Amino acid sequence: MTPPSPPPTRPQLVALDGGCFTGKTTLATVLASQLDATAVPEYADLAPLPPYPPRTLDDVHAGLDHLCRLEQQRADLARRLRTNLVLFDRSPLSCIAYQQAIAHLGIPADPHYAAGIFTHAVHAGAALPPDRYLYLRLPPETVLARQRHRGPVQPHLVDPRFTTANDHASLRYLDMLPDDRRLILNADRPISQLAATAAAFLATTPTSPAPATWTRMLDTPHGQPRTPAPHPA
Repeated sequence: MTPPSPPPTRPQLVALDGGCFTGKTTLATVLASQLDATAVPEYADLAPLPPYPPRTLDDVHAGLDHLCRLEQQRADLARRLRTNLVLFDRSPLSCIAYQQAIAHLGIPADPHYAAGIFTHAVHAGAALPPDRYLYLRLPPETVLARQRHRGPVQPHLVDPRFTTANDHASLRYLDMLPDDRRLILNADRPISQLAATAAAFLATTPTSPAPATWTRMLDTPHGQPRTPAPHPA
C-alpha cells in the first residue's frame, strides 16, 4: 500500500506593517526580489476600502467584515504559492491598530470586534497568522514631509494624533513578541540598508513559539510599550 502523502506545508508568512509613507510596499518588493519570495498586496490594492468616516458601529462592523474577507483571500493565495516565503503588505495588526487610533479622533471604532473576527478567522483555518513581523516607524513630522512629496491621502492618516496612536497600538502587540519574531525598523534609512537588515533577520530560524493572535493586544496595560528603539539598519 502506498503511504499517504504528507500534508502540504505552508510558506513562512512575514507581515510588513507600519503607517502611511513608511515604505512597506517598497521594502516588500525589494525583499521579494532578493529572497525569491512573493509579495502579496495590501487590502486597498485588492478592493476599495470601506468609506470613511463610518457613521455608526454597524458601518464599522461591515467594513471590518469586508477586510476580513480580503484577508481570507490573501490566505488562500499564500497557500497556493510555490515560494517558501510570502510577504504580506499589512496584516490584521494594521486593521486592529487602525481601529484603536481612529477612536482617538472621536470616530466610531471597535477594536475588540476587529481583533475578534481576525482571531476567529485564524482559529477557523480561514486566515493565516504571520510567523514574523517587520514594522516600519517614522516620526510624525517625517510622515507629513513624505505626504507633501508623494500626494494626498485622507487627512486623518497623517494627523499626528492618529499616527502616534496607531504606532502605540501596534507596538503594544509587538512588545509581547520575542526578538526573533519581530523587527522594528527606522524607515528613515535608505531602502538598501532596510532590506539588508530585514534579510539578515529573516535568514535566521526563529526558535520561540509562533506569535499569538491579536486579541491579546487589547488586554495589555496602556502604558508605554517596552519595545526597543527601531533598528538603525
